[in-house]
Amino acid sequence: MTEEWHLENERLQSFIDTVDEAANTHEEIPDLLDALHDPFQDLLTDDDWLSEPYDGLVPDGYDDKGEMGRDIAQWLLYRRPEKLTLFTLALPPGVETPVHDHLAWGLVGIYSGTQTEEFYRRADDADNHIGHADLEHLRTEEMERGDFYEIVPPNNDIHQVETSSDVPSVSVHLLGADVGCIQRHQFDPDDEFVELFQSHYSNVRCERSLSPPEEHGHMHSHNHG
Repeated sequence: MTEEWHLENERLQSFIDTVDEAANTHEEIPDLLDALHDPFQDLLTDDDWLSEPYDGLVPDGYDDKGEMGRDIAQWLLYRRPEKLTLFTLALPPGVETPVHDHLAWGLVGIYSGTQTEEFYRRADDADNHIGHADLEHLRTEEMERGDFYEIVPPNNDIHQVETSSDVPSVSVHLLGADVGCIQRHQFDPDDEFVELFQSHYSNVRCERSLSPPEEHGHMHSHNHG
């Protein structure tokens, strides 16, 4: 199975091994995520594995900043193409992401700084990729280091993130798709509009634009080992 390590150390390798062990043990996504709660939180609160530049904003003079806008950095750490990614997202103070979805199961948590998370869901029956979209605001959560949440589409899959600390916030994302390279959705709740977007990664360009996944499957559902 093809793997890409863009940050490679024993701590990160151990975590990916833990993810694989859990995936081989638990066939259902909710059980898999539940088994990863403690290992993921341990990773969020461990100071010794996330090195520069992946623990912060894009350095001055860096060629690429991805497609999230407003100096937001999205650093790919590990990828098993179309099956699993681990990446960090760094936002300057006071900066917010677009309202967006992920189209993949996963865990998202805070490594440094604090964030305000606004969660939404589609209130219409449409699944169109561009055009009208009616969003319902579900809740607001204040997140600090070690806090995390599950994404299991359609639950918690649409959100907006804003850094609430006076230092950049950095979140860690473990997701069951190549989220930076798939086409997913960006929403404008005020104008009730949705369109496709592709976030890319700040350190790795996407060789091709992957279509939105039709299902949010298990990382070993088609290829064990």
